[in-house]
Amino acid sequence: MRIRPVFLCAALAVTGVVGGSAVSQAATATTAPGNVRVAFHKVVGGLNSPVYVTSARDGSRRLFVVELGGAVRVVKNGAMQSAAYLNLTSEVLSGGEQGLLSIAFHPAFKAHPFVYAAYVRSDGALQVSRFKASSASASTIARSTEVRLFAAPHPNQTNHNGGQLMFGHDGFLYVTTGDGGGSGDPYGNAERLTSLSGKILRLNVDRACGSKHYCIPTSNPFPHAQSANKQLVFDWGLRNPWRASVDRSDGSLWIGDVGQDAWEEIDHVGTRSGIDFGWSCMEGRVVDNQSRCPGRTMRRPVSVYDHSNNRQAVIGGFAYHGPTYPFAHGLYVFADYASGETWLLGRTSAGGYPRALAAIFGGNLSGFGEGDAGEIYAVDLGGSLWHVTFHKR
Repeated sequence: MRIRPVFLCAALAVTGVVGGSAVSQAATATTAPGNVRVAFHKVVGGLNSPVYVTSARDGSRRLFVVELGGAVRVVKNGAMQSAAYLNLTSEVLSGGEQGLLSIAFHPAFKAHPFVYAAYVRSDGALQVSRFKASSASASTIARSTEVRLFAAPHPNQTNHNGGQLMFGHDGFLYVTTGDGGGSGDPYGNAERLTSLSGKILRLNVDRACGSKHYCIPTSNPFPHAQSANKQLVFDWGLRNPWRASVDRSDGSLWIGDVGQDAWEEIDHVGTRSGIDFGWSCMEGRVVDNQSRCPGRTMRRPVSVYDHSNNRQAVIGGFAYHGPTYPFAHGLYVFADYASGETWLLGRTSAGGYPRALAAIFGGNLSGFGEGDAGEIYAVDLGGSLWHVTFHKR
């Protein structure tokens, strides 16, 4: 997530850049974002560099917090379980932007108690693996149950790993990957369709095809490509989609793509595949590398912000659809890692995305997540788990 200071390229007109989000308006925000503020209420401290929080959606009211060093901790009713739910510290290469990056629970976890993990392994590659609990209610998962699905090579740099796992409404597993690191995507990975880097990948983990423990969905853009990597590609043109989420209302994708020199962006798209988000031609809505622009049709982000006020890296969040604050339904919350500024994005029936500053967090937020019922939580690298609450102004 660290940003290297390099001067900003001048804005230029780019043929082929398109606007619009092409998403359903089923989750149009019920309240203007400027009429709502958010607050952070501490649930528990004592965590070690937490970067993500999620739930199994199994009704257990457990929260699972991912620590960068390789452990997953369970928090329930404001208390943290002493034993790690999953301990991968011996497998994970941790430090800087490397480590255990996220986990995702199988959508039918009670019947199929599988947990998927994305972590940086010893050779620097981003590993995506499956683990199996003895039951949905088990308090721990054995590391020995690991089944490796695939790895995205990461041989030259240590940064820009992406690593967000999430299940879509289609039941498929989505994986975000960074461009492989270095300033300006020096290897052109994000736009190169035979590279797994700088992408959203999609796979069917409920089937096995050949020697693989997954299959390629036929609705992927290139399911029959000669390149096995290209078959996995769902969307491309991303720099470092550190945090992304699936809207539980309509299944659309929210992506916080960390910028380089001057611009951070939020992308919001429906479930149609084959979208080019523009990197490294574009940083936000500004041209970064004109030589990477020809022949591309790119999707504009729905919201951008610059690096003034000590802003450095966007932390993508979630659209709220929980039961506690019905007036906030449809509002998307996200933040900046360094400044602590926390914003709400609305959605209008006309396709607009109004934004308002809703809070300033006094630390380094590293990830958001959802509880069983849709309540939103956040973690910060200082070691705490927070409940995000919404309040009318």
